[in-house]
Amino acid sequence: MPSNVYCDVIGFRCLDHIAHQTNDLFLTRCGIQECEAGYSWGPKLRRQYHMHFVLDGKGYLEIEGSTYVLEKDQIFLIHPNTMAHYYADYDNPWTYAFISFHGNKAEQYMRQAGFSPGCYTRDCVFPTEQYVEIIQSMLLTHQLTITNELRRVSLLFQLFSMLTDSYHSLIDTDAKHEYPPETYFEHALQYIQLNFGENIRIQDIADYIGITRSYLHHLFNKKENLSPQKYLLNYRMAKAKELLFTTDIRITDIASAVGYADSLAFSKIFRNHTGLSPSAYRKQKLDINK
Repeated sequence: MPSNVYCDVIGFRCLDHIAHQTNDLFLTRCGIQECEAGYSWGPKLRRQYHMHFVLDGKGYLEIEGSTYVLEKDQIFLIHPNTMAHYYADYDNPWTYAFISFHGNKAEQYMRQAGFSPGCYTRDCVFPTEQYVEIIQSMLLTHQLTITNELRRVSLLFQLFSMLTDSYHSLIDTDAKHEYPPETYFEHALQYIQLNFGENIRIQDIADYIGITRSYLHHLFNKKENLSPQKYLLNYRMAKAKELLFTTDIRITDIASAVGYADSLAFSKIFRNHTGLSPSAYRKQKLDINK
């Protein structure tokens, strides 16, 4: 970041008063500011959330009776209607990027990003430049058009996605399950139904959903009383039976269609599952229906 970067974001001060395209989350101002030694803001309070990304230097946040020392690659947040005072260090004054925002779900998104009530600071985790790039894109949407308002909302959600992702890299894996178990389970079932014909592994399913393999096992054991491997096997065998019974497709092609490149391996697995070879199963079904 060049040392002379400074943005007062004059064109963004009016965003408090425009008709926002979403009430869940919306931007009210943003910018990048290089502070002079001892530059100070407050003590004041704001109606919105106000978040700073420290790009360089050093500064201090005084809030709720505590003083926090902040340096490069840290974030600090001031919650709405909270008295705060922050100021730049005299020897090494900071440069920061900032956003102000609000919305009906802003508090929820803040919690997900690691800022619960009473929590005011955290590390960026990801390179600070990644956050700044989004804020710089916000600054390009200075014209007051509905198109730009939608772009600002999109960029703000992109920023929160990065904040949440970076925060989750800091916390215990078991705390990352933000949705009901049923949602993850249904997502896993859909992945199997769409990809059973490919050479998929159980780890592929877990990675696609964004959960651990152990949690995936927990879900299937709880919902189906069997492992995901067993469920995948059962699903493939059910599809193989259907193809054997309703089509005259070659067994080699059926094996490939249900995820087995080796038709001999498929035949062995099918026999273990049903007690019959694929050809014997097809003949039995045909004899029954004569």
